[in-house]
This record gives sequence, structure tokens and C-alpha cells, in this order.
Amino acid sequence: MRAVFFIILLTTQAFGGFTQEFHRILDWIDTDPESINCLWFNGEDFPDPTSKVPYYTELIPLPYSKEYRIEITQIKWGKLNRDFDSSIALVEPNSTTKNLKLGANRLLLFSIPAIRKNASGSTEKLLSFSFRIVPIGSQGKNSENEFRTTLSNSTLASGKWVKVGVQKSGIYRISYEDLQRYGFSNPENISIWGIGGKSLPLMNTQSNLNEIAPIPIQISKGADGIFNQGDYILFYAQGPETLTYNETYNAWKWEKHGYTKTIYYFLTTSKPQSFIDFAETPTETENYATDAFDQVTTFESNDTNLVKSGREWFGEIFDIKTTYGFNVSTPLPVNNSTYKVWVRVAARSSSTSTFTLTNNGILGSITLSSVIIGDELANVVSVNEKVFSGNTIGQNLTFDLTYNKPNSGSVGFLDFISTQTRHSLSYNNAQLIFRDFQSAGTGKITKFSISNANNSVQVWDITKINEAKKINTSYSNGTIKFKQSTDTIKTFIAFEPDKAFSVTSYAPVANQNIRGSGFFDYFIVTHPSFKSYAEELAQLHQQRSNFSVAVYTTDEVYNEFSGGNPDVAAIRNMMRYFYKAATSDDDKPKYLLLFGDGSFDNLSNKPGNTNYVLTYQSPRSINRVESFVSDDFFGLLDDNEGEASGYIDIGIGRLPVSSPEQASNLIAKIKSYMENEDIDDWQSKLVFIGDDEDGNVHMQDANTLAKYIETNYPAYNIQKIFFDAYQQEVVSGGQRYPDVTNAINSAVNNGALLVNYTGHGNERWLAHEKVLMLNDVLGWKNAKRLPLFVTATCEFSRFDDYHMTSTGEWILITPKGGAIALLSTTRLVYSSPNFTLNYNFIQQLFKTDTNGNNLRLGDLVRITKILSGTGYNKRNFTLLGDPALMLKYPTFKIKVSHINERPESEPADTLKALNKVNIKGAITDNLGTTVEDFNGTVLVTIYDKEREITTLANDGGTPMTFKSRDNIIFKGKATVSQGTFSIDFTVPKDINFSYGHGKISLFATDGTQTALGVHDSIVVGGIGNPESIDSEGPIIKIYLNDTKFTNGGICNSNPLLLVYLSDASGINTTGTGIGHDLTATITYPAGNSETFNLNNFYKANTDDYTQGIATYQFTDLNPGTYTIEVKAWDAFNNSNTGTILFRVIGDDKLVVSNFYCIPNPVKDNTQFYFETNTNETCLDIKLEIFNINGSKVAELFKKGIYTEGYRIGPLEWNGCNSNGAKLAKGIYFARIHVTSVQGEQVATTKIVIL
Repeated sequence: MRAVFFIILLTTQAFGGFTQEFHRILDWIDTDPESINCLWFNGEDFPDPTSKVPYYTELIPLPYSKEYRIEITQIKWGKLNRDFDSSIALVEPNSTTKNLKLGANRLLLFSIPAIRKNASGSTEKLLSFSFRIVPIGSQGKNSENEFRTTLSNSTLASGKWVKVGVQKSGIYRISYEDLQRYGFSNPENISIWGIGGKSLPLMNTQSNLNEIAPIPIQISKGADGIFNQGDYILFYAQGPETLTYNETYNAWKWEKHGYTKTIYYFLTTSKPQSFIDFAETPTETENYATDAFDQVTTFESNDTNLVKSGREWFGEIFDIKTTYGFNVSTPLPVNNSTYKVWVRVAARSSSTSTFTLTNNGILGSITLSSVIIGDELANVVSVNEKVFSGNTIGQNLTFDLTYNKPNSGSVGFLDFISTQTRHSLSYNNAQLIFRDFQSAGTGKITKFSISNANNSVQVWDITKINEAKKINTSYSNGTIKFKQSTDTIKTFIAFEPDKAFSVTSYAPVANQNIRGSGFFDYFIVTHPSFKSYAEELAQLHQQRSNFSVAVYTTDEVYNEFSGGNPDVAAIRNMMRYFYKAATSDDDKPKYLLLFGDGSFDNLSNKPGNTNYVLTYQSPRSINRVESFVSDDFFGLLDDNEGEASGYIDIGIGRLPVSSPEQASNLIAKIKSYMENEDIDDWQSKLVFIGDDEDGNVHMQDANTLAKYIETNYPAYNIQKIFFDAYQQEVVSGGQRYPDVTNAINSAVNNGALLVNYTGHGNERWLAHEKVLMLNDVLGWKNAKRLPLFVTATCEFSRFDDYHMTSTGEWILITPKGGAIALLSTTRLVYSSPNFTLNYNFIQQLFKTDTNGNNLRLGDLVRITKILSGTGYNKRNFTLLGDPALMLKYPTFKIKVSHINERPESEPADTLKALNKVNIKGAITDNLGTTVEDFNGTVLVTIYDKEREITTLANDGGTPMTFKSRDNIIFKGKATVSQGTFSIDFTVPKDINFSYGHGKISLFATDGTQTALGVHDSIVVGGIGNPESIDSEGPIIKIYLNDTKFTNGGICNSNPLLLVYLSDASGINTTGTGIGHDLTATITYPAGNSETFNLNNFYKANTDDYTQGIATYQFTDLNPGTYTIEVKAWDAFNNSNTGTILFRVIGDDKLVVSNFYCIPNPVKDNTQFYFETNTNETCLDIKLEIFNINGSKVAELFKKGIYTEGYRIGPLEWNGCNSNGAKLAKGIYFARIHVTSVQGEQVATTKIVIL
């Protein structure tokens, strides 16, 4: 999808001194200077896309490693003659600043609102302002540093602890016997700790960092005054619903906790006790008396999330059933008192529709506007809410809510109904929580009267969970009276001790001390199911990255930062705790990994729900564009940040695993990547893929990204897969690009440092033509050559829909290949800000920090998002992967020193067709000094000139022209000794004879470290005078998987083609001569054939350009008999062909065939071989020898044989029996038992012993 989006323009300008004043003039793009038709100016940004208030935003380089703030010195506003429908309450808007560290640079980011309402209420626009840059501590205080904290030990760090759960608010009773059952040896010292039942604030506040606090208790010790058998404690506990007030609607509702249905409290005997005290009774005479209270009843089911995103949930569905009734219990109502009914509903209808609310007659209706059905950018429903009122009559109220469907396709939804009714304050032999809204007011002293009570009823003030107080009451003739000051609304509970509730669960809690554990570079928060794998990853980074790493389970984080209650803010608060306590950059946390899948449903325990590590969901859930999930939330750590506002301060990633098996596989991939088990030039390759939709804009964007790399980092090699450059096919399901799919699969299987896609997509595939689908991903075999995937497309990697696993997720978690990480989208996005973010990312990809080190994935994403403005589009990009992982960057550089013995500093000979060329060079450090202890190999790839490609306009639009360098003249290896190398090759006859600049690409490794270099000033063209003439075609040898494969053998559905080539003049792989490509033509069982170009899959042998190998991975071949014909050309355009036949056997079960021995007849020793349809697996083998009478005479066992090909052997046998004696001459039979995870198979063969 694509829409017009404003791209933030970040200006940069160094400043000379602290006293220098800067001036900015906003260049409003508007024909009328006093109105704004398109709120736009350079430097514009929209921190809140739901608001139309633009901000001026700027990034300023800082000269020193200090922190600074902005001081506005002059400001000028102008009239805005236009109704502005956003809610603006700004009179004198203040600027906000944030000090940032981006790689090696320090920057100051500041924003200022560009529209305000002045004191008279008129709307004005910002015309100009002046400012100074002031160091922190100079004439002021930076708001982001106002709150600091210090590390201190956790309350849970010592002593015995037990956690209990409650599911409703009230007075709870824990007996002496309960405490003994919990394992407490000294119950009389019991204390209770917690924070209550409300979800934590999502915006950053100082109180967010508070931990569990003591809750007042009342101990009943009986007549003996000793806490023992039969005694108990009482305490007030909040359940998972808290009463909230909406000022807009002047109405109340019970708000459910967003992440748990059980609220937890902690018991211990090792901390000071907090006993409930009596509340102070006012001495003043009451000025308000009440014998009534206000009851709030809320009906809210939260069963349905309309877009599987965000925090808005709906309950009853009005479709087939269009009327629902809601009964409100109203014991002892205050006659003729006014009740309120607050109703919030939604409707999905193509025309205006209404809800009607009735109670003994129609109370009123709610009108909902129509929505555009089928438009994925539009609201999926229209939402409205309203407060109704009426008079209470009788003991029960019944409200009927009816959706008046305007057409059969219209559907209504209920968010909630919340009623407020007034009742006589009468005790009903059960716990009674009450409050009187009318009692609140400055200076009010209220006298409360409770009827129908008895003298055992107690009253507590429970307004604040950690400050509960017992009320002094008077009792007479069944009435309890008490007096309290009620400047604000107070909440009380009347109860009898024997009516107290019991806790619903209990569990021991091990001592933990996150708060006092010190500072760490890397925090891993994991679901308990994956802790061992998280610890394995932590150990890897401790050893290989020299990081300090902390691994905490979600339960441990909740215990210390959200009172034991699951809460998404707990993880953020933990990171903020350490961030705010740090006194230096070294102490600040650098990375956070969320180890576990997440879900849009953070609360339910529905089967299959993947809410292992909680997710931040945006407030809205009625628009697919405006609703999102974002792990950025966990890294917005400064004051006044939170929700989705601000700039992330740490690198954040998530491993969306939902099983131990997935976790194990993913850690194995990360470990393999870190250990660099397959070092090759794939680490210098970047693949850019562009969709052909929307007037070529995606291909143009992809080409812009590629050109940036080509211009600034020419040592890296670019592959461009632009859809419209390939032939489109039309099938029954629509348009397809099979060659694009093949190109992507081939690029991934061969390995790349980066695969970057721009275009359309969804959770299941890329592009309307479905160029990449799940079956493709599961067929990849690049486990040792994993790229980073960047997908600037819609919701390709949505990880929080537990109903399906997105293809983006599969790319990460598939064990046999895929990606090492993805920077990918989780919701619908716009293409313009997508490109901005993608371009910013590409610009940072090869940047370094102040120490010259390349940036890790978390830093790359963090900096990219900071540079991409404050709009919400960037929140839809998530790093699925390890944020502390570093891509495979080279350690050293490679310099070409001589070409044909001529120094690189002199003009080089032109590389002409058929001429022999010698290239010499060296491995160097960043200063250009040869690294003399570097010994290994260098891979040299010589590219012909760039060629211009014009696309095909498959969809009937305008063709696009782009340049590509993909014709390889030569690719081979040379030995690097003491940092230097030399390599020879013959330039093929098939080069483009026109003159132009070619490219020498160099990649070297010593087995551990790598080096990368380029020489792109060499001229290629013309035809030379060869030293000798070659008239013989190449020698071709063909195998599958390994060189033991024999013609006619069997294999599974994914064989690896191996083509060994040799020729005195070398192999031609230029791709410019028509019909002169290195090709493999496969003939399928049905007789049809397909040809594959192997030019880019060929490499010459080390130090020998006359020999080499081409490899090609086939995938998903159906069972049957195949032939492959390979045609190869040498540098002089001599050709030859070779053929191999093979049978594909399905790998769902084990197959063994072609069992034989060599030599046979056997004189002394022989070797057994057999073929199987499986490779890269372990086999257990038992070989038995029988004589002609059927008696077993010898036996041989081989366990755990790892197969790398389809032909297994040799299995040596010395011709002796089980006792070691030579067998007599004659005929024998050999039987082999082969066992694998796919089953067991037996095969036999005849042996003659001489």
C-alpha cells in the first residue's frame, strides 16, 4: 500500500560556541500565507499521526561528549485563518530535547510544536524562532534528567516468600494452618506485600519504578494472645478490576487488568510487619450525612478483537441475535434516584445504523456512521458512546440493547455497558464495598450510616491499597455510624471476619535480586520454558562479545517490577530502572532481547495462544493502519516518553519462539552464525528485490538503495531482482513471476549478507504475484549462509497472531535455512516512510562506532528509527532476531597491488579477451599496512562492465531502466601467504568487446578473520593476442551431493548438483555470448525440461584457474527418474556436454538400494557400498554374512554414521568370520540392516570368496 506521507527532513549544522544563537524560519508551503491547506514545511514531523499538529524537528551534531539542551530565545507566530479540528490546549508550547548517540556521533534532537492556541483562543502557526544550545547544568535543568534512581537490593532478595493469588477485591483471611502449609515456621511474623490490581501506567512516571510495598494486616490471636492454631490474619486485596472515572462522559466503569485475571500478593516472615491502624476521626462536626452509596456495574466481555491488534476489545455480537438484555441487581434502591447508563458500541455497516437502549421504555439511541466495506485503510467499524439516565424503580434494572440493522450485512458490537445506581447503605451479611460520589468535596466531613448491621461488622478505609485503615465506628440498634473527612472520594468496606474470602492459589517464590544485581550490557527476558536456551545465548555473548549479560524470566521481572502481576510495563520499567540509575554511558543498558513469541491477546489462555512474552499493543483496534504492535515500547526510557512516543534508547529484538524445539533450533543458528562456520564471499553480497506495482516506485526505491551501496561501499556486490525485468506469466490464480521466485530462492540458498525487499506483501507471501511463499522458505538449505532480511512491506512478519505463523517468522525459525534476523513489518505500512526508514538503515549498515567497531543489529535499528522521525509507521518495523548480534563484517581490507606486473598506481593494461592476466595484491589494515600474519585464501571475482537493463512493462506501464553488474569474467581462489597473493586467469572470448570499467572483487579469509576489497578502475574490452590456441572443450564430471554418487543412483527430493570442470584455458562464465552459458538442463519424469544458468555458481580451484566446480541446489523434486545435461564452454568458446541419470525417492521413509561390494570375488578384503534416499542424517548399520546354508558366519556394526551424500561406504570387511578366521572359499550372502529416523530397511547381495 502507498499513501502520501510527509518525510522528515533532518537538518544538521555544527555550532561553534555555547553563546551562538541560531535562527530558523519555517518555510510553510502554502499559497495563502494565513491558512494551511497541507500542513507542510521542511523539518516537519508528526509525533502523533492521529493529530494534525505538526512539529518542527531537527538533529544537531554536538562537538563534545556532554549533554545539552535547547533554550528558545525568540519566537514569532502568525495567524492561521482556518478551523483546526485537533484538540490543541497549547498556549506557550515548550520545546523538547533528547541527547542521542548514533554510532560515533553525538546529536541533539529537539522538537517544537508548530501550531498553538494563543491566550485569546486563536490558532496560530509558528513562523520563526531563535535558540541557543546550552550545556546541561547551565542556567537550567534538563527535563529528561529530572528523575534519577539508584540501585538497591530487591525486597525479595532474602527470606522465605510465598505468592498468593486473588480474583476479586475484598477482605481475605489466611489462617495459621494455611501459613504452616505454606512452609512458614514462624507464622506470627507474617507480613503481606503487593501493589494492587491496576495495570501499570504505559507512560513513564517516577512511581513506575516502585516495587512491592507492605499491605496492612489485622491479626486475630484468640484469647491466649498467641498466634497459633485457629488464629488468622485479615488483609484487603484488590482484584483485577479497578474503578475509573471518565471526565468527558462524567461516568464510571470497572476497568479490567489488561494482562492477568489473578492479582498476586507476597507473604513473608522475614520483613517488618505492617499492622492496620485506626483512621483519624475528624473532630469537626459533619457537614454532610449519608445513608446511601453509589454502585457501579460494568458489563464487558472482551471476547473479540476486530483486527487482532490493539487494546480495544468487544463482547456481544449483534448479527443473527440483535437484542441482548443486561440485568443490574439493585438491592434497596434509593427510590426515584437517578441512574446512569454509559454505553459504548460499534457497527460495521455500509449505511448509517443505530442502537436503541430500553428500560421500561426507550431511553434513547446511539447513531453510528457507515464504514467503507472492503477498504483496508478505512475503519472496520464505526464507534460511538453515550450516557443515558433514568429513575430507579424496584429491586432490579433490566436494560435491553438492540441493534437496528439497516441491511443484512450490518453487524453490531458491544464494547461495554456501565451503570451507576444509588442504594441504601445496608449491610447484607456479605462484604460490602461502598463509596458515595456525592460526599466528595473540599472541606467535606461526611457521616456515614450503615443499617442492618451487627456489632461484629468492621469498616475499613480501602481507598489506597497500601494504606488501609480501620474505622472507628459506633453501633446501635443494627446501625453503624462513623465520620470521615472526604475531600476526595473514599472507598470503604464493611465486613465480618468470618465472611472473609480465601486466596485462590499459592506458590513458593525463590529469592531474587534483579534490582541489586548491578549493571549489564545485555538483558534477556525469557519465558521460563526457554530459560536454558536464553542462558546458552547469554554465554555465547559473554564469551564472544565480551558482554555482561543478565537473563531473567518473565515471572522474575513481574515479581520485582509489577507486584508479581503480568504487565507489559514491568519489562519496560526494569530497563528504565537501570537506565535511570546509570551514571555513565558504560553503565546504561545497551540491548534487550525478548525471548519468546507474543500475542495480540495478552490476557486469555485460549488453546494455542502464544503470549509467552507480553506485547505492547496500541490503544486503537478499529483501523488496521492505526493499530499496531511495537517492541519499541520497551526502549522508550526517558521521562515523558512511553506508549509509542519518543526515541528508543536501547537496541531491542525478539525471538518469536513458541516451543523448546524452536528455541533450540534458533540458538543453534545464532551460534553457527557467530562461529562463522561457512566463510565465503556470500558475506560480501547484498540482494535488493523490487516489486513492479505502483508505477515502478518499489523497483525505483530498491534501485536507490542499491546505488547507495554501489557508490559508497563498492567492495560489496549487488544482485538486483526487479520483478519487471523478468517475464510475467498468467495462470489460473493470477499473475506469477516463476523466474523471480527461482532467483530469490537461489540467492538465499547461495547466501548473502543482506536480502532487502521493497513492495507489497502480507503475512503469507510477498507481492501480489506470490513470489515468495512458505513452501519456498521451508525448502531453503542455507543454514550456514544466513542473511539479514529487511522487508519494507505490509505485515510480512506479524508475530502476534497466534492463529497463524507468518512467513516472516518462518524465515527466522526454520532450522535448515532462512535468515539470521529480520527487520520486518508487523502491520500495514505506507511506502514513503518505509523507504525513508529503509534508506536510513542502508546508510547505517556499514557505519562504525567511536571505537571503529561495526554496529550490532540493535544499534542499527535504534539509530535507523531515530533518524526516521516520530511517526507511528516506524513502530510497525520489528527486529526479529538477536539485537546484540553483529553481521559478518570484514576485519581487514584487500588492495590490488599489481595487474600484469604493473603497479596499481600506474595505468593498468586493459583486460582483453583471450589474454592471460595476473593479479597481485595484499591484505591490509585500515592504515594500508600489509597484515603479514594473514595466511589463507582469497576469492577473486572479475566482473565485466555494467549492463543497462530495460524492464518489460509486464503490467502495461512505463518500462524502467537500471544498471546491473552481473556478468562474471572469472571467479577463482588463490593462496594468501604472509598477507600477499597472486592469481592467474584467461579472459574469455565472450566478454563485451566495448571498453568500459570492470570490477575486481576480492574476499579473503584465514579461517577466522575476513578481508574485503575492490578495484573498480580496471578497463575491460577488446580482443587480445593469446599465447596459445585451445581447441578442446572442457572435461565435465557430474555428481549429486558428493563424488561417490554413481550414474543411475537414488537421492531424495533436494539433491545438490556438483559439476567438476577442467580446461587448459579456463571456463567461460561471462554470460554475454549468446548460447555460451554454463548450463544444466534437467529433464523431468514427464519428459519436460528446464535449463538453469550456472555462470554465477562456478568457482575455479585455488591457485588453478583451469579447474573448478559449479554447485546448484535443486529443491522439491517429485519422485521419478531424471536426467541432467551440463553444457560448458571454455575461454576460447569450445564446448562439451556431460549427462547424469538419477532417481528421486520420496524421503518420507527410508529406501536402501544398489547394495554391493568391491572387489567381488573377494580374495582378502572387500568394501561394501549402498545407496539411500537420505543425506545429512545419522544411520545405524548392521552387516551380516551368511553361508550358503543360511548360517550367520560374520557380523559388523556401525553406529551413528553421519551421511553427507546418497552413496554410503566403504564399509570394510576382511573376509573373516566372527572368530577372526578366514572363511573357506565359496558362495556367501551379505545382508545389511540400515536404521534412521525414517525407519529401517534391509538389502542383500551375493559374495564369492576365492
